[in-house]
Amino acid sequence: MASQDFRLCIFCRELEPASAACPLVKKFQAETRQADFLASEDQFNELSPLSPSDERLLKQLQDKPSSLCKRCTDYNPLRAFELAEPLPSGLLPEDDDGFRDYFLRLKAYELDLGELGSLALSASCPFCRLIYRIMPTKGIRPDTKGMRLTPYRAYVRHTGWEYLPEKTRAQSAIFLGLRHLSHIVHGIRVPMLFSDDEPGVRSPEMTGPAICLATDDTFPDRHEYNGRLIEPYVDFEFAKNGLDVCWKNHKEYCISTRPKELFTTKMIDVLERKVVPYPEGCEYVALSYTWGGIMAEEGALEEQTLPQTIEDSITVTKKLGKQYLWVDALCVNQKPWKTLSVQEQAEKTQQLAMMDLIYQCATVTLIALAGQDSNAGLCGVTRPREMQLQETINGRKLFTIPAVVEDEMAASAWDTRAWTFQEGMLSKRSLFFSGKQLGISCQRFGAPDAYDPSCYGHLSNRPMDSFRQLMNGFNLTDTNISVTNPQRILLYTGLIMDYTRRQMSRSSDSLNACLGLLSALQRRLFPSGFEWGLPLRELPLTLGWSHDWAFPEPKRLQKDSPPWDIARPQRREDFPSWSWCGWEGHVTFGQTSLQDGSLVAAGSGRGGREVTSDMVPGFIGCEGKRLTVNGYVCKFYIRTEPFSEAFLTKPDKEDEQPFGIVSERNFPHPYTLKTGEYEGLVVERLRHTQEGKFVKDTVYMIVLDWVQSQDGRGEVAERRTFVTVKSDVEFEKVKPVKRVVHLE
Repeated sequence: MASQDFRLCIFCRELEPASAACPLVKKFQAETRQADFLASEDQFNELSPLSPSDERLLKQLQDKPSSLCKRCTDYNPLRAFELAEPLPSGLLPEDDDGFRDYFLRLKAYELDLGELGSLALSASCPFCRLIYRIMPTKGIRPDTKGMRLTPYRAYVRHTGWEYLPEKTRAQSAIFLGLRHLSHIVHGIRVPMLFSDDEPGVRSPEMTGPAICLATDDTFPDRHEYNGRLIEPYVDFEFAKNGLDVCWKNHKEYCISTRPKELFTTKMIDVLERKVVPYPEGCEYVALSYTWGGIMAEEGALEEQTLPQTIEDSITVTKKLGKQYLWVDALCVNQKPWKTLSVQEQAEKTQQLAMMDLIYQCATVTLIALAGQDSNAGLCGVTRPREMQLQETINGRKLFTIPAVVEDEMAASAWDTRAWTFQEGMLSKRSLFFSGKQLGISCQRFGAPDAYDPSCYGHLSNRPMDSFRQLMNGFNLTDTNISVTNPQRILLYTGLIMDYTRRQMSRSSDSLNACLGLLSALQRRLFPSGFEWGLPLRELPLTLGWSHDWAFPEPKRLQKDSPPWDIARPQRREDFPSWSWCGWEGHVTFGQTSLQDGSLVAAGSGRGGREVTSDMVPGFIGCEGKRLTVNGYVCKFYIRTEPFSEAFLTKPDKEDEQPFGIVSERNFPHPYTLKTGEYEGLVVERLRHTQEGKFVKDTVYMIVLDWVQSQDGRGEVAERRTFVTVKSDVEFEKVKPVKRVVHLE
């Protein structure tokens, strides 16, 4: 049977008879109430991974006679590449008439895919095959409507595109990508933390897979920032050329002076295949990857049997013309902590604390985005990358390009791991090895090898605010940046919030996995250092962290459990209870004035009220896991029927009035605390007054449990949870007592 009698099913990902309905669509229609489903674009998997069976199928179809189907003939994709004049969201007309007229003009170059369950992609049509290649492989429903193929300028896929020369933007290549009817971005900007003058840079748009014309076949003045076909294996000349551009044009941003501390490290000599002391002044490559529980066996370096990702990194180091490679599995002692001698423990702690220097000073960091463990390898080195589909239509070559590297990174296991967080943030220059492309980035620009190299350096004049321009971090390595106290607080809290979202295999790594990041913060912004991850000497208010209410998911432990009988964060017993590193789970600093002190700083709140902050504990000292502070402690009684109401003592009467309402952590509802007596350490009191008269108090407290110290030095407090008390009564009536408190 000829291929024109078959269609490519986007649900089964198989070839099906054109005259028969897809079994999955039929099953869906039988089980689901029909409705027009206008899903938002972020529900779709836009990476469109290509399975081996997909690749075989598409190659087989290309060997058969092909021609455009009626729908694609009527659409005429080449016309969109030649004539469409799409605008990025930041430049759309602001008046209603202009806005409407623009989309009416654009509609002539868009292809509405209709209801996806009825979409027939002809197996013999080259343009249908291109659409099939970039279609989401999951997250779509047969009753979804509103998906369309739309033209856009290639440059909008880059953060800060508005800093491109106007001529470059005007001559930018046209791509065709999928957009949902509900998804219209209105000029979103990435904020600039360290710049008071900049409103932020434009965020990227249309970052998913796309269809483009080969550069030699583009229409006049439509070639800049075009895509390109890449080979299954990496062309290392591309990587070396990109690194050379960086070396020649922005040494002051991307090249670090190697400090004397590096002399305590070890390196892999990739030519001799042995671990050696750091050679003075050597240029070295670093590796960031997902271990996934795969350990290098004794003697594997010499026998060339290391996990594939490490073996591939040795190959890449040689291809880049370098002799030395740093890999944590081989360059840091990996024996169990308790088996190390005192000297070995001290050496390992020192190595972990200087991760910032190791990654900042590397010539380049290799980042393994593909796979779940260290046997996955670096794609494009020993195993091929996913195929780009190329078709010829009316004598012009069209092909698909993958989603931007940042999207691949966000979907990777690498981006979920605790250790890799600081490795990616601290590296000044990186090569990202994904299953589809090689990305190169530094502090000033970034580009994948799926783009024409002519785009190198075009965005080097963007305001330099970010630590990793393409990773939404902050630049801790630029000593010319002036940082205010609110900015450094936002930086610290933001990094810890991001870090604690991540996963780790061993709870004992809770602090170790971010020691390099903390060292970088200490060198530049927090000279007094950290106590178990908290800058308490300078900011005791950071004791006011709490777990985000959604982690763990607040499920009731039993079907008929009361509201307070829910899953709660688990303790990490090797760490103090008062620090975030002593608990599993995502941390937030959003309750106190720490993360947003603007109201307190301005001294005014809603309705002209004045807001003041006080009762913050004073830091006395930290010895081991024992923290000593001087703060206000109070006792109170909570009755949860149905809400958590706070009383000075256990109420004798049902109608007795509470002094406040208590909410735990950042739960949206105040009923997660069990009825009973509590004792708390005040972290901060925000007092609201109007024209000098009291209005209300908001008090943030750590709920304490009193236990015997592990070292036998008497009674100490442990943190149980974090609460907020909102009271129309002056908090002094609760009779808080200022005293010295020891916490462990």
